[in-house]
Amino acid sequence: MNFQIVQPAGFLKNYIKYYCFMESGIHDGDIMERVIPAESVQLMFHYKAPFVVFHPNDAIVKQPRSIISGLNDSFSDVSTNGETGVIFVSFYPTGACHFFNFPLSEIENQSIDLSDIFSTEIKQIEEILFLTKTIPEKVFVIDDFLLKRFSPIPSYDSLIIQNGVDTIKNCKGQITATSLSVSLSITTKSLERKFSQYLGKTTKQVIKLIRFQEILRDFSMNKNMNLTEYAYRNGYFDQSHFIRDFKTYSGYTPKEFITKYPDFNINADSC
Repeated sequence: MNFQIVQPAGFLKNYIKYYCFMESGIHDGDIMERVIPAESVQLMFHYKAPFVVFHPNDAIVKQPRSIISGLNDSFSDVSTNGETGVIFVSFYPTGACHFFNFPLSEIENQSIDLSDIFSTEIKQIEEILFLTKTIPEKVFVIDDFLLKRFSPIPSYDSLIIQNGVDTIKNCKGQITATSLSVSLSITTKSLERKFSQYLGKTTKQVIKLIRFQEILRDFSMNKNMNLTEYAYRNGYFDQSHFIRDFKTYSGYTPKEFITKYPDFNINADSC
């Protein structure tokens, strides 16, 4: 399986973290990977065979060719299905809302076929991505699609959600929704509405997702601590609560995760 990270250029780099290209050949066999919740909306464009998704409820679904995935509360297992080629578009947490004119809470815990939203346009893009041969050509197609979709949100709302996400990250997810609203000088209900609309989940849920990402970052950077230390460093004073939250998002206990991924690196250039 081959990966290539492409950094967006120009205007789009303010909203998109990266494009990730992943390809596997027919001789690689079926490769199964666990997908854990991210802190931002993502797009996927398959230009070869789409993946098959195995959900925790035992549902098995073949992915559409083009997908928008909202913020999720749980994990899934994804398998290649023959010769694959896919482009992942990873937005910053506050990036996707500038390109999709609907509340992102509407796609919470879902992966939606983009052709259900954009119809004929997506079918054309899928065909072009299939026919183009090089990564720069495919990037140009995705860039063009996104630039046509750009529609900035009100500047006040943009400032509030960006400052909110920055504050949560600076606190490593160790802040309450009420404290965050006080620090931003906005009511708790107003902040919750803005987070739901522009980020895709309530304030409390976004805080939990970011804290989970900070735990993963802690695992990545500090390899030799015991679980009690990890729990305390990440704001848990009850180890059973720490284990329960971690397993909800990843499907593994922290100990199982560390054993399975001893070389885990959240900062590595991978999708």
